[in-house]
Amino acid sequence: MNTSATSPSPRGPTGPSQTVALPRGFLLLVGGLLLGARAAEPRPALQTTLSAGVSERFDSNVMLQNEGPLARLHSWVTSVQPVAGLEWSPPGAGSLQLGVRYAPDFTFFHERDEESYRRHVGLLRLSLKEGPWSAGAQVRAQFTDGSTAGPVWSTPDHPGSVPALGGPEVRYRRRNFYWQSPLEARYDLPRTYLRGVFEARLWDIMTDFKVLPGATYQNYMDRTDVNGGVDLGVKPGRGWETAVGYRFGHQDQERLPVGLPFTYQNDYHRVLGVWNASPARWLRFGGELGPSFHQFNPASLPPGARATDTMLYFQASATFTLGSNTTFKAAASQHLLPSTAGRANFQNLRATGTLEHRFHPAVRGSFRLDLQEYDYARGLALRDEVFTAETRLEYALTRHLTLAAWYAREWAQALQAGTRGREYDRHVAGLSVTVKP
Repeated sequence: MNTSATSPSPRGPTGPSQTVALPRGFLLLVGGLLLGARAAEPRPALQTTLSAGVSERFDSNVMLQNEGPLARLHSWVTSVQPVAGLEWSPPGAGSLQLGVRYAPDFTFFHERDEESYRRHVGLLRLSLKEGPWSAGAQVRAQFTDGSTAGPVWSTPDHPGSVPALGGPEVRYRRRNFYWQSPLEARYDLPRTYLRGVFEARLWDIMTDFKVLPGATYQNYMDRTDVNGGVDLGVKPGRGWETAVGYRFGHQDQERLPVGLPFTYQNDYHRVLGVWNASPARWLRFGGELGPSFHQFNPASLPPGARATDTMLYFQASATFTLGSNTTFKAAASQHLLPSTAGRANFQNLRATGTLEHRFHPAVRGSFRLDLQEYDYARGLALRDEVFTAETRLEYALTRHLTLAAWYAREWAQALQAGTRGREYDRHVAGLSVTVKP
């Protein structure tokens, strides 16, 4: 599913709070930049971002089910998505840039009102540079005010199954809070560089816990993934960077109040090869790749489960400029993550390719192919795949008004024998209008 509509993605107390210890010199640098910017004359430049979008779409399978009590429920869906933002930077070289944005999403399912939600998204972006030092932060805080009841995938009279991937789109329409905050600080020399990174991702899912005898009611669990580390890199040539990196991280998974008291919380170490390159005007690529060594808490594992495991981790992206009006973008990633929808963790593999073409200064189109695969490494014998093919056309009627139309075909399959019922297929078609002042 299109990430802009789902997910990404994703009760009670959240995972443990995290504290980042920054070098004293870096803190002094930040303070000096802020004080210098405050004293600068003339007044700092301030830019605003305002827009409002309204879309109407038809969804042929709202609950991602081909079997069971929620099978093939369709609905017209209306979304209202205003955006308001500010960007501020001091005059001159612009070594400091600060941006804030509020982008809510009010979505209404006309034939299934319990799936409607109000989502509030706040974004903060900070970048600064002073001599060889540079730093950046991007913080996303997202609260979805949706139903507090989980879906009932099956009843005694209508057997069904949890859909492929655990139905993440359905899950994140429910009440939940999501936080993501990647931070970076970097020191550059002519031929080498040192980079420190930290990222926290928190999922606080606020649905009611229930036990319905004879039915499959979905209880969700909170989870956390926090990691940080350093990269030591070299610059072998213009437009090329490569580094060796290390990350230490922790993944947490909430325990259910009843049932088997198992969780797959773990600490992990990653050793990475990191690269970024622009070898030609038409090509730019980058990413990181390496083994991820996971140490699970033996006290919370099921009997007989191994306390250690080694997984392949990677994330990579590339942009190909095929012509003055045509671009192809590709991205792929794989990582281990505890499940919010079951007593398991899984290798989360995703690969996306998007072809964009501008037919006219006012008309552009795109075609996207997306694959998501969850291979449940522990706890469940499951392996799911979901494919999405989407085409989109946009027409800028004026500089204030943009029209768009899109169609997406999505289908899922379960690769593990004996897991029938997780498959589904779906069609989504829609129109939207975006207005800017």
